[in-house]
Amino acid sequence: MKSFVKKIQLILVLLGLAIIYSGCNKGPDIKIYSYPAPIPLDFTPKTGYPGIDVTITGSSFGTYANAVKVYFNGIKADTVRYCDDGKIVVKVPSNGISGTVTVQVWKSVVDLKGVYTYVAPPTIKSLSANAGAPGDIISIKGKGFGTDLTKLVLSFNGTNSTLNSVVNDTLITATVPANFTSGNLTLFVSGYSVPIGTFTYLTFVAAPVYQLDFEGNLNATIGSNATYNLGGGQPLTYVTGINGKAAYFAGYTSSGQGDNGQTISLPQNVAQYNELTISCWVQYDGTGPNANWGTPVFSIGHTRGNNISFNVSTGWPTMQNWISTGVVFENVTGFTGYSSYPISTQKTTVDTAWHHLVMTLSKSKLVENIYLDGVNIGTTALPAAYDLTVYTQDRAYLGAGCVSNTGEPALKGAIDKFQVYNSALTANQVYTLYYKK
Repeated sequence: MKSFVKKIQLILVLLGLAIIYSGCNKGPDIKIYSYPAPIPLDFTPKTGYPGIDVTITGSSFGTYANAVKVYFNGIKADTVRYCDDGKIVVKVPSNGISGTVTVQVWKSVVDLKGVYTYVAPPTIKSLSANAGAPGDIISIKGKGFGTDLTKLVLSFNGTNSTLNSVVNDTLITATVPANFTSGNLTLFVSGYSVPIGTFTYLTFVAAPVYQLDFEGNLNATIGSNATYNLGGGQPLTYVTGINGKAAYFAGYTSSGQGDNGQTISLPQNVAQYNELTISCWVQYDGTGPNANWGTPVFSIGHTRGNNISFNVSTGWPTMQNWISTGVVFENVTGFTGYSSYPISTQKTTVDTAWHHLVMTLSKSKLVENIYLDGVNIGTTALPAAYDLTVYTQDRAYLGAGCVSNTGEPALKGAIDKFQVYNSALTANQVYTLYYKK
């Protein structure tokens, strides 16, 4: 009996092992799906620019965009934007060529009826102005604009303009819109984006309170005339300026007698405004004597400790060329001892070109800014006691310091269109001065 039981147990063990063995060797239960071939019916548009979107309609496209490939005459589109079972949206490749459009879904490949015809994209040749004020008329020359104004949009950093005309596919005229901001200028032709560049907002600037144009004399265009201090120098000469003539300084160093020779003396208190902008054009090649000290373009004040100045330089031997300004108060109301509020940069005017220099001072905002060729290159805070009315500006010079020791440098170069404003101009207003010259 025991032998029989043992045999039964052995049989059961063998049966269990056989079941386990057969289970381990059974193949996986893989379902094989068969995807139908795509059935494209049509596509639109059939003519257009590189980079536009084309919509393909039909059926059996599936919904997995990564399984879809579209070719334009054999050139694969790199972007399938959308796919559902009846529609594919694809970006036309920029390097494609006119020809057959082919759709591939997984391994099924089908050519569409008809061909896609590439159109050369619009091109820009020139822009009449890259800055302007609302209401100004500008023109754009190029190719491929078409002749239908309704298919053109000109965007000033997101604000659309009024398009006035399109002539012979090559010339557009437009009105600069109101309320636009400086930024990108873009033309859209039938939805195709054509970058043009940047366009800067020009804004209204009130007339200055003082201006010298140096048209062969020192007669002020606005305000009282200036005078010339010959000193140990030579008679003042005039050269071609940014507009008309400009005053030229030969760069004689100071004699150490308090005031300078060969400088232009401005009227007393010419810049005695707590909201102040001083603007001028300068041509300076850095060849004057002691030029690495810092040569004043203008210096306006009463003493060495009470003045405002704008300096250009070739830089100390260990420094680069630089532009700097200074606002100084010494032992006057609100100040004990010598207090200086300078801005120093490593920007330069050292070449043969004309450069626009601007200094703004504001008591309401307690800030000083300097600009080079329409761009802010430096700013600093002013003290609460800042006040240009606490001293008399009886020494106001172009071309040298308002008070100098023996051997200090004077400007060797030219100055044109010197202007004083009784307001601290904004960055847009400064750029407007620079742009309009």
